[in-house]
Amino acid sequence: MVAAPVRLAQADATIPSTATGVPLRACACFRHEALFYAQGDRGFVEGTLALVTRALASEASVLVGVAAARAAALAEALGDDAGRVCFADMSLLGRNPARIISVWREFAREHAGGHGTALGIGEAAWPGRGAAELSECERHEALLNLAFDDGAAWHLLCPYDLDGLDDHVIEAARHTHPLLAWDGASYDNLAYPHVHEPPRPFAGLLPPPRGAVDELAFDGHALAELRHTIAAWAMANTLGAERTQELVLAVDELASNSVRHGGGAGMLRWWREDEELLCEVRDRGWIQAPLVGRERPDIDASSGRGVWLVNQLCDLVQIRSVPGGSVVRVHMRLS
Repeated sequence: MVAAPVRLAQADATIPSTATGVPLRACACFRHEALFYAQGDRGFVEGTLALVTRALASEASVLVGVAAARAAALAEALGDDAGRVCFADMSLLGRNPARIISVWREFAREHAGGHGTALGIGEAAWPGRGAAELSECERHEALLNLAFDDGAAWHLLCPYDLDGLDDHVIEAARHTHPLLAWDGASYDNLAYPHVHEPPRPFAGLLPPPRGAVDELAFDGHALAELRHTIAAWAMANTLGAERTQELVLAVDELASNSVRHGGGAGMLRWWREDEELLCEVRDRGWIQAPLVGRERPDIDASSGRGVWLVNQLCDLVQIRSVPGGSVVRVHMRLS
């Protein structure tokens, strides 16, 4: 087996720090793998082209979710075969990382178990993301293993740009992927700690607000006032009519959840940070389902719809929860 990869002084290759093992053989299981690459589009294509080509040769389905420039570079390298690959702009479908698992869930449901091993390539942590987004990307990556380990066999490759991402992001990726890709082969990742340890997506604290904060205590009788207050504030901050309606609906869903499941009451806080509007709902509930809001609820599901809807409406959703209290923070970009 091999240890985790290391950054090189020259950004033209990434190698395992030790190469004492042999590449893994294909297995009838979910394979969650990190690819660390350098040199931008060129390095991305060099790290993914052979894998995509092999998948297409076996008539497997391929979905590539990356930024537009990365997708264009890979499509050019594939030539005529690019038409056999489904490309999705990750900056749209994955702006809120909590939406991504449901996309992969649909892909696996439709294509895993067919010809060849279905292949997904998803670059959730791209250069330029903010600190809050990258924190949620790390939690998303850890939850992928929980979401798919007991399901059908398919392969998910997660590229990480060594030149564009900070060291702490690369280090986090080393701890959320059971496998590492290098030189066209897969290796066990000795830095992956979760073999016997479940992920804790709601652990930790949210950073304090950067701006003046308003607050409103609420119960079931104050939801109308809450909706009116957030609508007026969002419009005054030029969020726009449609986006304001989405924010109001998201906050109303969270507050209603607090009334139903969080002790009957809660606290709403709202503020602006640069070009984002943030709202936060606190209550006495304890969220224990790690995939809450990340999987599309069944038609007859009795719960889980509220957080799912909030994730679809907002640009970013952050949940922190411990026994005795939860906080859900939502972000809406003004641009």
